[in-house]
Amino acid sequence: MRTRLLPGMAAAAALLLTLSACAGSTKKVKADANGLLPVKIGYTALGAGYSDLYVAADYGIFKKHGLNARIVRLNDSSQLVPGLASGSVQIGVGVAQDSAAAIMRGSDLRFVAMSEPHYNLEMWAGPNITTFADLKGKKVAITSPGSESDYGLTALLQSKGMKRSDVTSIFVKGIPAEVAALESGAVSAILTQPPNGTQSREKGAHRLATLASLPFPLGAYTVQASYLKNNREVVKRFVAAEAEALQFLRSHKKETMASIQKYSGVKSPALAEYAYDFFLDVWATTPAVDPKVIQQGFQEAARNSHGKPPADVTKYIDNTLGAS
Repeated sequence: MRTRLLPGMAAAAALLLTLSACAGSTKKVKADANGLLPVKIGYTALGAGYSDLYVAADYGIFKKHGLNARIVRLNDSSQLVPGLASGSVQIGVGVAQDSAAAIMRGSDLRFVAMSEPHYNLEMWAGPNITTFADLKGKKVAITSPGSESDYGLTALLQSKGMKRSDVTSIFVKGIPAEVAALESGAVSAILTQPPNGTQSREKGAHRLATLASLPFPLGAYTVQASYLKNNREVVKRFVAAEAEALQFLRSHKKETMASIQKYSGVKSPALAEYAYDFFLDVWATTPAVDPKVIQQGFQEAARNSHGKPPADVTKYIDNTLGAS
C-alpha cells in the first residue's frame, strides 16, 4: 500500500523544484498601514484540529501580537510544501512527514511550532461492523495518499494486530466525501477528525476507535529557512500568538466551539462540543517542537521513499523562537 504514495510524491517533488525559484516569498516583509506584519498561514484539513488558528484569527490573538494574519485552507496535505515554495503561504501546518520528505529531497525547511503531537482521528463504522475483525476485506475511506488518515489507518490496524492489506483503502477528495461514502454504504468505515466524521452517527454509524493516544507529528508548523532568516520577527510573533492560542482553547470553551462551527461547516452545537472535548486530549499545551515526534516523521518519510532518515533532526527545528 505504501507504494501508492510514490507517484504523488514524485509529482510534488517536481512541482517543488519548479516553484523553488520563487524567492520573492522569502524577502523581508514590511508592516502594513496599521503597523501589522502580514503573513499567510496554510492548514491542510477540515475539522476542529486547527482551532488554535481559528481562535487566533477570530479573537484578535494574531493582531495582539502585531500580525495581519490570514489563514488559508489548502486542498490537502500534498499542497503544504509547494504552498511554502510558491509563497502562497509563508507558514504551513500539517503532517510533518510531508515537510520531512521535502527536506530529505533537499528543501531547506524548519519546524518552528507544533500544536498536535498526536493523531486527531476517529474511526466511524457502519452498523454491520461491530469489531475490527469485521473490517477484514471491507472498504475504508480516507483522504489523499500521504495524509494523516493514510498514516493513521496503518497505525490503527497495526495497533489491533491487523495489516493494511486486510482492508481496501478508498481515497476520496475530502472529509465530506468520506462521510457521504459511509452514509451511502459505499464503504464500511471512515477515518476523520471530529466533528465532521462524528455527524455520521446521526445516520446510524458508531465510533469504532479513537487514535488520540497514538503519537503522531501532525500539527507541525513549517517555514522555509530563507523566510525564517529574513522574517524572524514575523515567525517569532506567530509562535507567541500560537502559545497564547493553545492556552485560550483550554479556558474559552464557548468561544472555541463557535470557531469550530464556523470553520468546520458543522452547525450542531452538540457536535462542536464533542469535538472540543475530544481535542482537549490532542492539543499541545505549548508550541514547542518535540524532536522525538519529528524524528518519527522523518522515519516514516524514509520508509516511503526507501531512503535513510537523518541521524540528527534537531538542525531542522528552531525552538528558540518562543524565548523571551
